[in-house]
Amino acid sequence: MSLLGVVVGASDYGEAHRIVRLLTASEGRVSLLARSARRSRKRFAGMLDVGTQVRVEPGRGRGDLRVISDIDRITGPKRARTDLDRIALLAYGCELCGALAAEGEPEPKLARLLEVWLEVLEGDATPGVASRVALEAKALTFAGVVPVLVACTVCGGPLEGDAHFDASGGGARHPRCGAGRGVRQADLEELEALRRSPLMTTVGAPAPRGAGLMWSAVRAHLGRTLRARALIDDLAGTRSTPQGDRS
Repeated sequence: MSLLGVVVGASDYGEAHRIVRLLTASEGRVSLLARSARRSRKRFAGMLDVGTQVRVEPGRGRGDLRVISDIDRITGPKRARTDLDRIALLAYGCELCGALAAEGEPEPKLARLLEVWLEVLEGDATPGVASRVALEAKALTFAGVVPVLVACTVCGGPLEGDAHFDASGGGARHPRCGAGRGVRQADLEELEALRRSPLMTTVGAPAPRGAGLMWSAVRAHLGRTLRARALIDDLAGTRSTPQGDRS
């Protein structure tokens, strides 16, 4: 049975092959062996790049790793291949959704979220911090780890003014209910609004004050950082720091 998905990553295997990771609606994150992909670039030209949507016919391989018997390119990024900010956001969206997806289990919501993110990146305006935060919040939600933003994760009661946010503890809490990063209730409500808003509507929205909270929740859930996030942070630092003053 063919697989329709988006390439979310790849790594070298042996002297000539590549292991390609797809995010699919039917099987979640899938790893496939592209034989001789590094030796015969003509066969896979433009098909194994991150963000490309492909249809794959998997064949039997060794063990659990299936091989790519046939592959067709459905569509791929255009604007997100020429602008550095969009390239970084493309890589981040693919890595984020791929990392949060289960392997071998249906992930229709995460797969659709990534498709919408790729559509957003092809729009006239480059998505900003608000869109990235909305993506993170939605990805966590669709992965089954909804960040609690409008109630206390400990007692379940509504928030009352300033609160704490514990990324590893699931979200917000009253100061009396436990420690965490101090945050205003209004900032948490802003994040909740972004979590519920269609991605397309977040482009051009101002950066939320609590932007870093969703990333901290992602990192706490995964137990690691993401490569593409470092690129995003580097680009943001380049713009905010005068040339020659970076330390």
